[in-house]
Amino acid sequence: MTNQELLEIIEQAARDEVTELDLSYKGLEMLPAEIAQLTNLSVLNLHGNPVPIPPEILASGRAKEILDFYFRVQDPKETEPLYEAKFLIVGEGGAGKTSLAKKIEDEDYELQSDEESTQGIDVIRWQFTLPTGQEFRVNIWDFGGQEIYHQTHQFFLTERSLYALVADTRKENTDFYYWLKVVELLSDNSPVLIIKNEKQNRECQVNERQLRGEFTNLKKILATDLATNRGLAEIKKTIQDYIIKLPHVGTDLPKLWVRVRAALENYSRNYISVEEYYHLCRDNKLTDRRDMLRLSRYLHDLGVCLHFQNDPLLKNRVILKPEWGTTAVYKVLDNQTIKKNQGYFTQNNLADIWQEVEYADMRDELLHLMKRFKLCYEIPGSPGSYIAPHLLSANQPDYNWDKSNNLILRYSYEFMPKGILTRFIVEMHGYIEEQRLVWKTGVVLSKDQTRAEVIEYYNQREIKLRLTGNRKKELLAIIIHEFDKIHNSYDPLKYQTLVPCNCESCKHSQTPHSYPLKVLREFRDVKKKYEIQCQISADMVDVRRLIDDVLETDNNLPTSMVEPVIRNQVFISYSRQDQEWFDKLQTWLKPMIRKQTLQVWDDTKIKPGTIWREEIKNAMAAAKVAILMVSPNFLASDFIADNELPPLLDAAETEGLTIIWIPLSYSLYEETEIEKYGAAHPPSQPLDTLKPEEQNRVWVDICKKIKAAAN
Repeated sequence: MTNQELLEIIEQAARDEVTELDLSYKGLEMLPAEIAQLTNLSVLNLHGNPVPIPPEILASGRAKEILDFYFRVQDPKETEPLYEAKFLIVGEGGAGKTSLAKKIEDEDYELQSDEESTQGIDVIRWQFTLPTGQEFRVNIWDFGGQEIYHQTHQFFLTERSLYALVADTRKENTDFYYWLKVVELLSDNSPVLIIKNEKQNRECQVNERQLRGEFTNLKKILATDLATNRGLAEIKKTIQDYIIKLPHVGTDLPKLWVRVRAALENYSRNYISVEEYYHLCRDNKLTDRRDMLRLSRYLHDLGVCLHFQNDPLLKNRVILKPEWGTTAVYKVLDNQTIKKNQGYFTQNNLADIWQEVEYADMRDELLHLMKRFKLCYEIPGSPGSYIAPHLLSANQPDYNWDKSNNLILRYSYEFMPKGILTRFIVEMHGYIEEQRLVWKTGVVLSKDQTRAEVIEYYNQREIKLRLTGNRKKELLAIIIHEFDKIHNSYDPLKYQTLVPCNCESCKHSQTPHSYPLKVLREFRDVKKKYEIQCQISADMVDVRRLIDDVLETDNNLPTSMVEPVIRNQVFISYSRQDQEWFDKLQTWLKPMIRKQTLQVWDDTKIKPGTIWREEIKNAMAAAKVAILMVSPNFLASDFIADNELPPLLDAAETEGLTIIWIPLSYSLYEETEIEKYGAAHPPSQPLDTLKPEEQNRVWVDICKKIKAAAN
């Protein structure tokens, strides 16, 4: 695209007051200053262009952040190319992953006969020289292979990385399909090598043609005997050849960022406070708080450090060595006492496990990290007591079940990652019946005199739900929502939602014929066919009733269970001290609410006698758009800062929630995460500075933006 063509697009976008602009794959090497004048722009897609912006920032799509980086942070004269990448080694426990990592770093390393298995993750740094003379840095991530460690794969198996699957030829226990699928699913099809660790020269046969036919990202299959270094030189050369071709290599970074990064790595400590991080940035001439947070988020995405900016507790610490944090977490899960207690542990157990000085001041944060990774939950009604569901007993407890008039639903997976059900248990632990009916592969939930049994059949790649009681569809809607969130974190996970037949032969059966929900919707919405045949009774069954019998209201649920959950509400967050402004917003939105073009939730919807925190949590989970009425009162509210903002900001990062904030009055919004999201009106002209007639005009514009975002 020529510069003139780009300027014409920008001019048209300004006239149309567009909020989203797609400029992907246009061959853009630079951006004209005019693009920064698109004040309504909230989403900017620049994928596939050689613009000097780190891919982690481009991936956010946030126009303000991208343009702010390009025009204010990035000075082409003050940049340095990035020659660094991650090399991740995965495979079964004891396959030789640690030996390979150490041999790559130092070919003279002597193998240990009793090489200790990796606990969690180890990171080894290896450097080699490019033909141009520049040093290339490889961060080798050595993952523990035991099943308990699979729970955190989705947090560390990153895109824009090179992978190696190590197979032990003596044990012949490598599940090639599982590991290649996990890498494909979590790394956006990053390149992968298979390395056969032929101990004592025992060869291993691999069906290379079959694997290559299914996994296009499989680049090479190599063999080595690490005891003699046979094949090691070829492996190192292959790693170099593929890792330098990763798409982010050579990206220009601001020299200030590189300087701060180097200073962080010179710290011998495992973590620092966020205030120490800010001080270090200022010492290295990075003075703007927004740039400091932008850099820490970039380093977090790159896996260099951990800084969960939207978490009320973890945001106050920057973990400089991610492997230190994961090792601390797995010290708990590998503890023999906790294993013997089938996953039950207390604060006293943690004090014993984390008694070393390096953990003393971080126990609360490390426990919170375990919760963040969905590895454990606190038992309701038992403060300081926790359950790690992966360590629960495999034995299903005894309980009664009313088999009459059950609602049955099944999830059937083409490939089933490990840990789906344990993560579901953590998310839904508040509903566990008597906090007793839970085991490693199943759980019974209870809510409003309704029960749900959820069981995983891993070998069949299936999760089966059955519900009994008076409010089955309501509880099922909550369960579906939680599974949607889990499924959407594995992109693209292929599975089917199977709806039970309701013909006379099937409706009272525990094993009815099932129809894929996608097929039922295709019959109803595309083919306009409203009957389908049961394969057990041969009766014709009403398609619409099949859907309606299971789902609360089809409009309020995902149009396809393979697509992200539909967020269909506008959630309003405000301070009670700004009630007058809230009332004004309600007045302006009323016509759209009356016409049902807008579904709005605020705390006035909470019914007497309900659990109000749960009501707010459910409303935020259903929000497509979040309206933040920002003022000093709003920013001073501990409840908003601790309970509303973190899940909303997290959903904006991971689930596509749109955040629109309204500047009611002058405030220190720049000191918060809100700053990086689009304001509905320029913050330099907050509403309380405008005359009534100007306010009316602004309210009209704000309501139009809310409607556009919601629809």
